[in-house]
Amino acid sequence: METFTAPEKMSRDMRRNGVTICAFFGLGWFIGGAGQLGDGAPYWIGLALAAAVSIGLVVAVPRVESARERPRELPKDWARRYGIWIGFEVVLIVAAILVLRALDLTAFLPGTIAAIVGAHFIPLAPAFDEPKYRWTGYAMIIAGIAGIAAGPGGVVLAGAVAGFGSAAALWATGAAVLKRG
Repeated sequence: METFTAPEKMSRDMRRNGVTICAFFGLGWFIGGAGQLGDGAPYWIGLALAAAVSIGLVVAVPRVESARERPRELPKDWARRYGIWIGFEVVLIVAAILVLRALDLTAFLPGTIAAIVGAHFIPLAPAFDEPKYRWTGYAMIIAGIAGIAAGPGGVVLAGAVAGFGSAAALWATGAAVLKRG
């Protein structure tokens, strides 16, 4: 595989974008799982804390120095790889939605989608020279499997299991990338 050394600005931008994406989608997954909290104080307190974590990650990016010890080495076709895996992820999610809705198995959707999203992180690790994305993928696949296992308990429970697990994985990745760069 032919690679190139990413210029410093490109590497910084990838770090910022990675943390921002993890923060944004972490909040989204938390909201997806928050139905289990009801609509009272626990929901609003949880949402405020989740928003604080996400905002904190994004705000910290320009304030925390990267501890990356070597330049980011990217495949020459990194952008193409990214596009392929995002497209693959979207197609699989749409297919899962169509199939599980047609089979009246919507309680299995949160876990299935979490597992699909997790799987898409694994090939992104080499595409962005960010090994932590593999662990994000594994953690989200586990959260997805747990969400699928919770499916018989209903979509709210399955959403909470997959949603909170995925949010935690994404926020942990955001924090790790923030520190290491």
